[in-house]
Amino acid sequence: MREKIKLLEVYLKFQKEALFLDIETEGLSKEKNDITVIGICKNGRYYAFVKGLNFEKALRFLETTPIWITFGGENFDLPFIKKTFQNLEYPRIHLDLFHLTSLVGLKGGLKRIEKALGIERKTEGFNGYTAVKLWKKWKEERDRSALRKLLLYNREDVLNLKIILDYIINKIFSERRKAL
Repeated sequence: MREKIKLLEVYLKFQKEALFLDIETEGLSKEKNDITVIGICKNGRYYAFVKGLNFEKALRFLETTPIWITFGGENFDLPFIKKTFQNLEYPRIHLDLFHLTSLVGLKGGLKRIEKALGIERKTEGFNGYTAVKLWKKWKEERDRSALRKLLLYNREDVLNLKIILDYIINKIFSERRKAL
């Protein structure tokens, strides 16, 4: 727990050196499936990088930002990114919110935690499988509506990471102040 709190303290000191990250994929297997969308939020601004459109531009952020924040990224996002960009080094600091939420009594996946915190989504009911279907519709039919929905879903995932991290930080550090 001390190590996790130290990482949060580093994040607080160097927030401008951090990005929030979420990917969408063609499926769950990093061996068989590719990343379709890389969503990044840096300094409050969301960027979407789409396979076949502007995908390689994501490297500019990934290579130069030493702190990455994900949800479940240790087991999902980072292995896919490593497969896709084989020469890319992992960030110096990776905060996986999946491992931090339990410190403040939150359990479950991203959507369940969002609900527990009262975070509403325009893409309510969407999940990773929905993202796969939207990508397929975009890829096969060039359905712009499907791509817009996919990017909105990814945007909400990415931006909600900041809300969750802020909640974790406020909860942990307010409890530590009370203990003093």
